[in-house]
Amino acid sequence: MPLSVSSVANAFVKLRRVKEKSKADTLDFASGQPITHTSLCGEDATCKRRVPLVHGDLFLCKGAVDVSKLLRGSRASLLEKAEFLGANVLVDESWVCNIRIPKNKRDGTFRVQIRYYASASRSSQPDAQKPVALDKVHNVPGLMTVIEREEIAP
Repeated sequence: MPLSVSSVANAFVKLRRVKEKSKADTLDFASGQPITHTSLCGEDATCKRRVPLVHGDLFLCKGAVDVSKLLRGSRASLLEKAEFLGANVLVDESWVCNIRIPKNKRDGTFRVQIRYYASASRSSQPDAQKPVALDKVHNVPGLMTVIEREEIAP
């Protein structure tokens, strides 16, 4: 097939349509600015030294998506990394979530990508053990079954 201006223009139009369709099939939301749990706020609640950390997970879920449960799992993995470094709490936490909605919601699997950001620190106070900004979570209703969990590069 010879390359002509009209064939190149048609290719760009098709690419734009595919891109617009893919945007409609995702839910993107985030916690916003970094937040520290109130129990760890204060002048001497944590030490001054903080190590920034990032953890990424890709979940394949069937039936529904309960983002708060997935965030708990990602946060727990990040806290394990912090404990390996000698820290016992997470401060300045934030997260980003992307849900890829399948074409057929009944039989399809949802691809959920979560990136959890926090700084590791030490404190005499216990860690809160729950994600921040759970009020900004958008779930897909139903019964969630996690088929696969894969750690992804941050």
